[in-house]
Amino acid sequence: MLKNGRAIGLLIGACLVSNVVTADYQTGGTLRVPIINTGFVENYNPYTTKDLLHGVMFEPLFMYNNMTGETDYRLAETVEYSEDLKRLTIKLKPGLKWSDGKALSAKDVAFSFNLVKSVPAFDVKGIWSKGQLKKVTQLDDRSIELELHQADANMIWNLPHYHILPQHTWAGQDNYPTFTNADNPVGNGPMTEVSYNKPQQMQLCRNPNYYLKGLPYLDCIQYKSFNDNSQIQPALMKGQIDWGSNFIADVEKTFVAKDKENHHIWYPPNDAVHFYINTKKKPFDNLAVRQALSMAIDREAIVDIAAYGYPTVNFNMGGLGELYKDSISEEVRKEFGYLSEYNPEAAKALLDQAGLIDRDGDGVRETPEGRPLAFDIQVVNGWTDWIQVVQMAGEYYAEIGIQANLKTVDWGVYDKALKQGDYEVAINWSLAAPNPIKVYEEYFASSRIGKAFHAGHGFHNPMLDALIQDFGTLRDSQKQHDILNKLQRVTAENLPFIPLFSNPTWFQFNTSNIVGWPSEEDPYVHPVWYDGGKRVVLLNRLHLK
Repeated sequence: MLKNGRAIGLLIGACLVSNVVTADYQTGGTLRVPIINTGFVENYNPYTTKDLLHGVMFEPLFMYNNMTGETDYRLAETVEYSEDLKRLTIKLKPGLKWSDGKALSAKDVAFSFNLVKSVPAFDVKGIWSKGQLKKVTQLDDRSIELELHQADANMIWNLPHYHILPQHTWAGQDNYPTFTNADNPVGNGPMTEVSYNKPQQMQLCRNPNYYLKGLPYLDCIQYKSFNDNSQIQPALMKGQIDWGSNFIADVEKTFVAKDKENHHIWYPPNDAVHFYINTKKKPFDNLAVRQALSMAIDREAIVDIAAYGYPTVNFNMGGLGELYKDSISEEVRKEFGYLSEYNPEAAKALLDQAGLIDRDGDGVRETPEGRPLAFDIQVVNGWTDWIQVVQMAGEYYAEIGIQANLKTVDWGVYDKALKQGDYEVAINWSLAAPNPIKVYEEYFASSRIGKAFHAGHGFHNPMLDALIQDFGTLRDSQKQHDILNKLQRVTAENLPFIPLFSNPTWFQFNTSNIVGWPSEEDPYVHPVWYDGGKRVVLLNRLHLK
């Protein structure tokens, strides 16, 4: 049985959600949430609207709940591995329907996975493109079998990222990447009915044929468009939104203190945040330079000042943060911990050793060819906390003779640059996944190059691919643990990115009208807005006060 995302059994998890809800809550009400974007358009294609519809209009097969260590089945009733780990059988819950009342069956699931094969842009985790999935077969009305090319215990973690789509409305489209699904969209999640879609607001309302009887309790979810975090802060303070999932400066004073009875925050640890280094470009191809960049910054000061003390400082150079604290190799952490210590003198010595010295006395080091040691650190425009982190890091780098420039870009530019490795240095998160092996797969698997934010650093080799692949063939948890330790050591030895801190889960909530929120006292789910599986669990618990 799956426990804490570490061991693989023939059956994942335990069924935590029944098809009948017995709680006696008042129904009605609208949940108001902020979205940072440039406005809404009539597009209900879950693959081309980022994470806007995942867990709202479209329900995942299952989700891993890292707060409970269990698997929460959603559309799926069971997901089973064969003994040789080469087949996965998915069985749907009985009586599922689409929002238009038509039956949701295994043919829709088979159609959805086969569609991804024909539309590579939708293969978000590369199950087809990297050769994991060989064949999809419908076994009966409720069951399908996924045949894999080889034993792969890692494959299961990819499934919740793929959307189950209605064959009767999606089949036969000419161009799926441009298909907007705007003509009477059909879904399977808790909120499927389009109430309205305006440039600055969009509202989806209750699915009349949702498989969980009596849910959702809420009538609708209303999205509000904002340009950046700074606009969200006053909206929270004024009670114009109920659920915040963004950085808010000095949130205790600006939000909580304004109404202590109803304004709340809960910031459990989330993914690790790094400076990703493009090791394909000079001088970053020199390990000494990357080590110097790590030792030149005071992580504790950056967290306290630039990030208001909300994150957790990450002194682990092996690539994992606080979310995976039970998997962190103490041996690697201790051996390479010196690289996380603030030591500008050691950083200067490393740069001197690399031949990067200030030749003209202007305070900026030059390469042997005479070029100034200057580079850009990319961050998304409007991400105010990370902008402050980059600015403060730039000040530390200036102290050792490096000119690090803040480069703010729009999301689309950032998205493309990270995936294509078209950057010098960029601040970005790491994957928050059920198992740490998925984090390393995103970092290092050659199949993720060009597809993942985290694989554009340029440090890849067959040995890393082999370790990740071997993990998926094992049932022995100790052998899996040994592979994770090796991957941490390789990461610390080569430093393709510089760990900074473990990001907090930004979660602000208002109980004036809506209650049922997770909290430190009732941590029933990790409150991550951008994870559709976690979002749908939360949407099924919220109700009017």
